[in-house]
Formats: sequence, structure tokens, C-alpha cells
Amino acid sequence: MCGRLNVIDAPIVAFLSDFLGEVPHVESRGNVAPTEPVLALRANASGYNAALMRWWLVPHWSTGPQHKFSMFNARAETLANSPAYRDPFKTRRCVVPASGYFEWRKQNGQSRPMYFEPENGAALLFAGLWDEWRGPDGVLTSCTIVTTSAPAMTKAYHHRLPMMLTVDEVATWIDPTTAKDHLNQMMTPRLPCALTVVDLSPAVNNARVKDLAAQVKVSTPVVLPAS
Repeated sequence: MCGRLNVIDAPIVAFLSDFLGEVPHVESRGNVAPTEPVLALRANASGYNAALMRWWLVPHWSTGPQHKFSMFNARAETLANSPAYRDPFKTRRCVVPASGYFEWRKQNGQSRPMYFEPENGAALLFAGLWDEWRGPDGVLTSCTIVTTSAPAMTKAYHHRLPMMLTVDEVATWIDPTTAKDHLNQMMTPRLPCALTVVDLSPAVNNARVKDLAAQVKVSTPVVLPAS
């Protein structure tokens, strides 16, 4: 799964500059949690645009934002049939760039945070879905990050993995005309780039702790090779 992430401006601006003539302002933010805004790249009539979206999908047909069901991650295995995800999966796919993400494991009865980031310092490109809900106060644009089963090299850390794309795969994922069979092939569990994983001090367990300086590494980073 993917329940928290970091946003560092430089690698994300570098990624967006390959797709946009004018890159919007990207603010570095630490410990970004579900329901907070994230920047997502999507297709439009003239090519691509980037928009801030609420990270917790609100389906267009729903009564509005609610937290009865966890909608910040979408399991790849359910996209084609889920009432919440099947329409966005057909034509409203996006990419959420991040600098890294967090997972937790239990150790001596406590939740220990781990941080995953690309070994090469580039942006991680998470496959996502987006939707628009229209309410009395206007339009709410929201998104979710797709997850797959974990490939062999990450199973020791978590049984799920946020679906990551290479730069060359971004246009195919976003394109609303991409065939379903091709999309299914892209959702095969894999790690498209090498990651490093490191244990962090427990300060980041609190989602209100946003200071990047609070993310103190307390172990030697381990490299997870690409598939």
C-alpha cells in the first residue's frame, strides 16, 4: 500500500517539465497523508496538465467525501469491477509523482516506519486514478494510488506495493484510449526502478509532523534492485 509520501520539488519539477510547457509551482512537503492535496499529471484535450487533487478518491456518483471506506489506495485486482474505480480506470488515469513513500512494520509491539526512495534520486511515478465530484460548493477533484501485490524483492517489507511507472510508460497509462489488455500487463507486480529502504525514527508516525528534518534515518539503507 501507500499511506504517506514525501514531495521534494526538484525531481518532481524535472519530471513534469518533460510533459508540460509551463510547470506549476511544486512545494516540498514531508509526510503527506491521505485527504491532503497531491499533484497529479493527467491527459486533457491539448495534451497534459497537472492539478492538485485530494488524495482520497470521491466517486462522481457518491454523496460526497466520507471515510467509511479507504479510498486513498486502489487494488489493481479490483479496478475493472469496482463501482468506485471502474469508470476512472477506463478514461481517468493519472500519475502522482513523489520523492518517496513510507511503510510500517511491527517491532516489539511498536510501529516502526520505513522510507522507500529511488536509488537514482529521480521522482517515483505512481499510477493513479482521478474523478470529479460536483457538490453545492463546486467541483472536488480527487485521486487514488493504484497498488499491486508485492514482487519478490519487496515482500519482506510489505505484501503490497504502490504501482510505479517508468517515464516511458507514463503516456501509455494516462492515454484514455490504451487497451485494457495493455493496462493489465502494466499492472503485473514489479519494481521498475531500484529503491533504497531505510528505517526512520518514530517521529513520522504522527502525520502532523511535516518537517523533513524530523525524518531521521536510524539504519543503513538497503538497495532493492529493479525487477
